[in-house]
Amino acid sequence: PGGMRVIRVWNGSLEADNAEATLVTAGGQELPMVRRCAWLYEAVLEGGADGRRLKQRYSAKVKTGENCATLHDAYAYPDALVSDEEIAAIHSGFCPKIADVMGCHCVDIEGVFGLRFVVWAPRAKLVSVVGDFNGWDGRAHPMRHRMDSQKRDFTGLWELFLPFGTKRKDVPFGSKYMFRIVGEDGVDRLKIDPFGQEFEVPPKHASVVSACDDAFSPTPFAWSDAAWLEKRAALGKDDGIRRQPMAIYEVHLPSWRRTAAGEHLSYRDIAAPLVDHMKALHFNYLELLPLAQHPFEGSWGYQVTGHYAAYSRLGTPDDFKFFIDYVHQAGIGVIMDYVPAHFCKDEWALINYDGSATFEYEDPREGEHAEWGTRVFNFARNEVRAYLLGAPLFWIERYHIDGVRVDAVSAMLYRNFNRKDGEWIPNKDGGDSYLEAVTLLRELNRQVKAAWPGVVMCAEESTSWSGVTGSLDSPSGLGFDFKWDLGWMNDTLSYLSAPASSRPGKHDKLTFRGLYMQHEKWILPLSHDEVVSGKGSLVDKMSYMDHPEFYEKVRLLKALYGFQIGSPGRPLLFMGNEIAQGREWNYTQSVDWHEGEEELRGKFCTWVSDLLGIYNSHKPLHAGDDEPHGSEEAGIPKSFEWTEVDNKDASVVAFVRHWAQERPVLVVCNFSPNEYNRYALGVPFAGEWQVLLNSDDWRYGGRGVGPGNLVLLETTAEGRYGWPACLWFDIPAHSCLMMLGPEAVSDVE
Repeated sequence: PGGMRVIRVWNGSLEADNAEATLVTAGGQELPMVRRCAWLYEAVLEGGADGRRLKQRYSAKVKTGENCATLHDAYAYPDALVSDEEIAAIHSGFCPKIADVMGCHCVDIEGVFGLRFVVWAPRAKLVSVVGDFNGWDGRAHPMRHRMDSQKRDFTGLWELFLPFGTKRKDVPFGSKYMFRIVGEDGVDRLKIDPFGQEFEVPPKHASVVSACDDAFSPTPFAWSDAAWLEKRAALGKDDGIRRQPMAIYEVHLPSWRRTAAGEHLSYRDIAAPLVDHMKALHFNYLELLPLAQHPFEGSWGYQVTGHYAAYSRLGTPDDFKFFIDYVHQAGIGVIMDYVPAHFCKDEWALINYDGSATFEYEDPREGEHAEWGTRVFNFARNEVRAYLLGAPLFWIERYHIDGVRVDAVSAMLYRNFNRKDGEWIPNKDGGDSYLEAVTLLRELNRQVKAAWPGVVMCAEESTSWSGVTGSLDSPSGLGFDFKWDLGWMNDTLSYLSAPASSRPGKHDKLTFRGLYMQHEKWILPLSHDEVVSGKGSLVDKMSYMDHPEFYEKVRLLKALYGFQIGSPGRPLLFMGNEIAQGREWNYTQSVDWHEGEEELRGKFCTWVSDLLGIYNSHKPLHAGDDEPHGSEEAGIPKSFEWTEVDNKDASVVAFVRHWAQERPVLVVCNFSPNEYNRYALGVPFAGEWQVLLNSDDWRYGGRGVGPGNLVLLETTAEGRYGWPACLWFDIPAHSCLMMLGPEAVSDVE
C-alpha cells in the first residue's frame, strides 16, 4: 500500500510458538512484529510511497521465555557484495584478488560485523549457507542471486552477508560451514567452499571460518622477512636469480619427522629442526610436496580439494606463515607444488559442484583421468581459469611462497595424455595439444612474472614439448623458469642400476644429455617419485642387478650425487636420500633418522653437505647452468666442456665447468667397481689443480684411494692427445672427485 513498507524477518530463533519479536529501526524506533508462521515475523513501517526499494537497516529484539537476544537480519543488507568490475574480471578469466572476492570473509557493514559469503554455482536452483551458526539448517540462510546491475542477467554468483553483532568478537571464527546446493537435477548436495582458507582436519572436510584471513583482519600476521623479499625481488628484476645456486631439498612435510608415537608435528614444531638440518647440509631451497588442503594423505597432497587453504592437519594458516617466515629468516627459499591439472572426486568437494559439470569438462573424454581416478579442470571455462590462476598468486602474496612447481604439466599439454584412441577428443584444429591449457600456463607465468619478480616457476614435464622454459614471445614458449629433467633422471638411474659389466653398453645414457642440455633451463631431480611405490630407495637401486654389498652401494650413490651436483642444472634431493635411507619412502612414517646416526651413513651425509657447500661457493658449478654451450647473443662463453666422454669401457666421465674469470672446476666420475691407477686425464689448463673433494676420502667413509681433499696435482705437457695439459692420478672405484683449476685462467674462448 502507498506510503507503507513491510519488513519481514526470517530466522530460526523465531521458531518457538512463544517467540516475541520487536523491530528496531536504525533511528531507534521500536515496533512489535507479528508472527506469520514459524521463523517468519513482520512489521509495517510508514514511508517509501514512491515505490523504490529503500535501504533500511534494522535489527530485532527476540524474546523466547526468559531468553532475550538481538537479531541482525541477513536480509537487511540488500546491497551487492561483489562489484561489477570484480565479476567482469572473473568472467574474463583472471581476477588477481579473487581470493578476497569469493569465499567467506569477515567484514564490517555500517558498524555491524558479519560474514560475507560468495560462491559460484551457475546452474544451481537454490544455494544456502549452512554451518554451526545456524544449526546446519538449509532454510536459515538462502543466498541471493547476484545479478549484473547493467544487464540484469544472473552472473552465476550467489552472495549473502550474515551479520552477527556490533563487535568483531561476535563473529563465530572457527565455526564449520558448507554450502547446501540444490542442483538443476533437483538433488540436494552439501559442498565445501572452493575458496575456503581453512578446513577441518581430515577425514572431516567442512570449511572453517578463518580468523587468519589477513586481507580482512585488523591484526594480520606480523612477518619478519622483508629483507628476504627485497633481495628476491632485486634478483628477479635483472634475471640474477638464474645465476645463483639453487640446491633444493624436497620434503613431504607430514612425514619428514614425527613424534616417537608417530604423531604429526605442527608447522611451528617442525620449522627449527628442518631449518637446522637444511643449513647443515647447505640446501638453500625447500620444495614442499603440495600443502593445499587434501582429504587423503596417501595422495601425498596431489589430489586437492581446497586450493586456497593450507593443510589443516599441521596447523592453522598463521602457523604455516610462521613456518615460512622462519625458513626465510634462515636465508632459505620455499617452492611449493601446485596441482592445476586435475582434482579428486569426493562428492562433497568440486565434482558436479552445482549439480552439473561446473569445474570440470562435461564429456569424460575431456573431463576424466581414468588412470588417476580424478576429474580434469575445464581449462576453457573462464571462471575455472580465474580459480586456477588466482591460487598460485594467493599463495605467493598471502604466504610469501618463493616458487611454484606445477605438477603434471604433460597432462595439461596433451589431450591424449595416458589415453587410448577413442578416449580423447582432438582440439579445434584436429591436433592433440590442449590449446586452452597451454594458454592457461602461459598466462600463469606471465602474471607471476609481472607481479612477483624473483618468484621461480618450475614445470614437472616429461615430454619433448619444445619451449617449456622458452620465452612467452615464442608461440610454443610456456614461460617457466625451470623444467625438471626427467630424462636425465631416468637415464642415469637406469645406467647405475644395471650390472657393472653391462654399463659400457649403456654409456650413452650418461652422455646423451650433452646434446640437449641447452634446450631448456633445468632442475636435476632425484625426487619422491623415484623412492616409492615399490621402486625401492636410491641406495637400493645402485647396481642392484649385481647384488653388491651395502658399502659398495653407498660408494656408488656418492658418485651419483657428485655427478648430479657437478652437472649443469639445479640439484634436487628428496628427504631421506641425504642419509642413504635403506627403505623406500612411506608417507605414514618419519624418515629413518636413526640410520643417519650410523657411522657410514653419517659420513655419507657429510659428503652431501660438502658437495653442496662446494656447489654454493664455486660459481662455475651453478652460474652458467643455462648456457652450457655458451650464448653468442648474450656474450657468454661455454660453461661446460667434456674432457672424458668416450671411455665407456672404464665407465669414466669427466667434464670441466667454467664461469667468467672464476677458476674452473673439474668433475671426474668413475661408475665402475674398478680402481684405476695413474689415470691420464686431459684438461684445458696447465698448472696446479687442487682436489676439492674425493668421495673416497676417509672423511666420507671411503678407503682413502686417490688424492685426498686439498691435495695439489701438477699437470704435465703430455699424456692425452688433443689437450694442452694432462693430470695423472689414481681414481677410486665408484667415486667422484672435484678439482679446482689453476688460478691464472682467462675466459674460455
